[in-house]
Amino acid sequence: MKGECFKEKLEQAVRNASRVTGKNPSLPVLACVLIEAKKGSVVVRATNIDVAYEVAVPARIEKEGVIAVSGIALNTFLSGVSAQNVLFHSTQGGLSVSGGNASAVLKVFPHEDFPKFSQPKESQNTIPTYLLASGLKSVLYSASQSSIRQELSSIYIFSEGNSVVFAATDSFRLAEKHVFPQKNISIHPTLLPAKNAAELLRIVSEIENESCTVASESGQFVMKSDGMVFTSRVIDGSFPDYKQIIPKEFTTTVTLLKDDLAKALQLASGLSEKSNQILITVPASGDEISLSVKNAEVGEGVSTLKSSRSGEAIEMSFNARYLIDVLGAITESSMSLMFSGVGKPLLITGAGSSGFRYIVMPMNR
Repeated sequence: MKGECFKEKLEQAVRNASRVTGKNPSLPVLACVLIEAKKGSVVVRATNIDVAYEVAVPARIEKEGVIAVSGIALNTFLSGVSAQNVLFHSTQGGLSVSGGNASAVLKVFPHEDFPKFSQPKESQNTIPTYLLASGLKSVLYSASQSSIRQELSSIYIFSEGNSVVFAATDSFRLAEKHVFPQKNISIHPTLLPAKNAAELLRIVSEIENESCTVASESGQFVMKSDGMVFTSRVIDGSFPDYKQIIPKEFTTTVTLLKDDLAKALQLASGLSEKSNQILITVPASGDEISLSVKNAEVGEGVSTLKSSRSGEAIEMSFNARYLIDVLGAITESSMSLMFSGVGKPLLITGAGSSGFRYIVMPMNR
């Protein structure tokens, strides 16, 4: 193997691939990235069995070949190279990589042990990359951190009418995001593991291509874009029938600036106890609401916010962290808090038509 390519492109490919690599004492090659030099490109592959990543980087190839090297070691070397191009060639038992005044010889592993990649079928489901990123980012934080119930530690993705829907819940809160591609696409209801969805979001956020294709088939979720393929296993299970818990009627609606609420929540969370409990009070009249917190060890505090409101007076406690988490998913400058009654779920949306809604359960005072 011998060739030359742009350092920046190779570094990005190896960085993404090295995050996918796994630790498996019985199969050390999973900690490696597979480098295949062939006509016009270097193909970088990695897998931890759960997720697979592949990308082709343009390159000038003098001699074709395949090797497996430590993804972490190669990524560390490339991050320290300041030259525009890197040269690489295989040696007896190693891979020589150089750029500018820096060079290294990395140990190689038997590439024959590297798992074979199954090539997914071409998909006609084209979606703008920013919409895929938006859908994932809008709900990812709501997935459960526990793997006891795998369907709750997953992102639920499916097509509905002219939209693609992303949803996640940990049973205490639920986030749902509709995105609307210009062309209708068909995605079979899919449970994508949240940790894999987080990796996909990082990769999608770096894609320069404006669109990608997605498909869910044969127990896999596949995303392709401009020479890059991301494949993840999917969960075999059923997502909760969440639409039946979405409130239909509201007793109180409050609209306020997102930045005002963000500042009040940050102040309150600094004083709250381990439970992160915060009390929201909507008085019977006036244009202000209050957020208050009490901590026997630290003290207490209250923030008063200007708002536009309608309906009845109400007072309910919520987990401040759950309210903070949703702020990044709301793209509008204003947001609405829609109360359906004491002890019932709170619905939060942006003050617009972003296709996003968030439901959070109250806490007992």
